[in-house]
Amino acid sequence: MRALGGSDEADFQAWSDTANAIRSAMQASIRTSWEQGTAAGAILEWNDAEYSVFASNPFVSNGQFPLDSLQFAYSAAVRQTADGRLSQNINDALDGAALDGASSGSVVLMGTFTDTGRASYWENAADAELNYGAISARDDSAQYWSDGVYMGFPFIAYYGAVKNNGTLLQIAYDQCRLYRDALLIDGPTGKLWAHIYDDTTSSWIDEGIWATGNGWAALGMLRVAVTIQKSSFCSSMTSQVSDLLSWVKEILDGEFAALGSDNLIPDYLTGGPNFGDASSSAALASVAYRAATLSPDQFGSNYTDIAANIRDAVLGGVSNLGTVSPVVNPLIWNETGLLSTEAQAFTLMMLSGWRDWIGA
Repeated sequence: MRALGGSDEADFQAWSDTANAIRSAMQASIRTSWEQGTAAGAILEWNDAEYSVFASNPFVSNGQFPLDSLQFAYSAAVRQTADGRLSQNINDALDGAALDGASSGSVVLMGTFTDTGRASYWENAADAELNYGAISARDDSAQYWSDGVYMGFPFIAYYGAVKNNGTLLQIAYDQCRLYRDALLIDGPTGKLWAHIYDDTTSSWIDEGIWATGNGWAALGMLRVAVTIQKSSFCSSMTSQVSDLLSWVKEILDGEFAALGSDNLIPDYLTGGPNFGDASSSAALASVAYRAATLSPDQFGSNYTDIAANIRDAVLGGVSNLGTVSPVVNPLIWNETGLLSTEAQAFTLMMLSGWRDWIGA
């Protein structure tokens, strides 16, 4: 066990009221399918951690009822469109997102073994999302978006783990690999992910190194890796896990090297503005804490020391309304915003990762 200072637990407890305010502001801000799923993931880690993929045995019921997470799952299922996309029945389901609904897929499938009275309801909703079959981030063309690695592939992996389907676990890994192949470019601090490539037109929509996009990619690949590790196929997929963790490390190394004097990561490293962004910073700090807990030899104190600096900067900017600031506008990536559901969720994930790292 790692040696911790006596103040670690006390430091965490000191932020408990702030954490509750961050959570309630997140819940008040949800508008879209990807926000629903990202918030559900944050609630799962914060409130129902025993069913998070980071728990020791997450794919069976331990007798506890994960009320908070299932409330999010139920909303996602109720707003499922006829084609299978969860949380999509809003704004006439015309936002064009193909993968975003899958971000709620894991908590929906979790209902099959934690809320057995509705097992068939949860099963049908999860199956419909899986059978929608999206790989592209958009429904009208073949596009690689870095955030798609979080939206779609952890759910495919989770489904494979719960259903003992190794083919789906391999597909989740393969899609992470293919997205990396499509989006990885040389940046000023190492190889990092560009934001959006249109495979239909063989052209970049956004070749900039957007920090939040790299955060999404690292969050997604880490979850696929740990899901494989917790599955019955772990012994036969060690090379896939090793690849995924090395690709997570690649992102952390490049993004952390760009940390500003404000202890925040710039919105864009190339191709856009470089204002300090608490949203991507919290996402990547959460990844560092989780990765260091999962693989401390590979992710040593240099990662958690930077995560701690980011953590203090992010939490120090939380307003009296519980909103995280400064953050990129989640809809206009080169502007600052006032309220970001994903920033709220990333900060809650960071706090969850910090808590579990302390207790490891």
